Amino acid sequence: MAKIPRLTTTLAYDRYMAGKKLVSSVDRPWRHLVLRSYLEPAEQELLEAPGLQDVTLMTLGSGAEHLERNVNGHWESAELRMGDVWYVPPVPVSWRWRSTSDEPLSTVHLHLERSLIDSVADQMELGGSRELSLGDAMQFHDPLIAAMLGALHRAAGDPTDSRLYVDALAHALAAHLLQHYSRGPRVGCLPPHPERLVPRRIRRVTDYIRANLAADLAIGELAAQAGLSNFHFARVFRRETGETPHQFVTRLRLEEAARLLRATDLPVLQIALAVGYENASHFSVQFKRGYGVTPLAYRLRG
Repeated sequence: MAKIPRLTTTLAYDRYMAGKKLVSSVDRPWRHLVLRSYLEPAEQELLEAPGLQDVTLMTLGSGAEHLERNVNGHWESAELRMGDVWYVPPVPVSWRWRSTSDEPLSTVHLHLERSLIDSVADQMELGGSRELSLGDAMQFHDPLIAAMLGALHRAAGDPTDSRLYVDALAHALAAHLLQHYSRGPRVGCLPPHPERLVPRRIRRVTDYIRANLAADLAIGELAAQAGLSNFHFARVFRRETGETPHQFVTRLRLEEAARLLRATDLPVLQIALAVGYENASHFSVQFKRGYGVTPLAYRLRG
């Protein structure tokens, strides 16, 4: 048997998995993260895998299991249920498990780039408080992290979910990890921004969105237009508009599409591209979600 390397890349990590792959984000235009899920064997005698430099979190997609891991020659175990989260340390790990449920056993693996953690730490002005202290406990309970992993898993399996939505989730997850699981002195919190300037900054962003609906409106670009960190921007945008950036962009894109369907004879594909969708199929799914009918049916209805 070939020797297991001490570290490997997130893309290469897939070859060490025992289960059948169910979902993967590798071919999606996502930044800063990779998500995969697997249908696992009901019992695994031993699985050896190298460490990863990316921050790796796992949770159950279905079922329950008795899981054991060996890190640095020390075995430990945990009883895992839906909603539990566990961390994969950046060192070689040996695993073994058995299902403890009648349901199929599936796992969700999320890999966050270290560069994202560092970038969000800078935006939060945490200084040296960017090292995550997740490795001491094999499992931990955090309903918000579990919910975010579930949302990202659903997005990986849904071709209609946009990169803006995933980008916002990834930044929010990194900020949550840093806020609650980082060690070291906290030299600051959110960057100071006079609250009286916030409405003006958000208006600048909404004007920018309206003028650039066909563009790839990533959360970082919108935050830069406001002169705010991604983390702070997402919070104040929702406070000022009542919608998340993703909800706001989607609503404006569909409203403009509806206007073009009523007022022009442009083909549906041309309208889809004009309001920021990559293809007519994705656009049609989103339009039907918003208006209850397909774009063609909407146009015929007048």
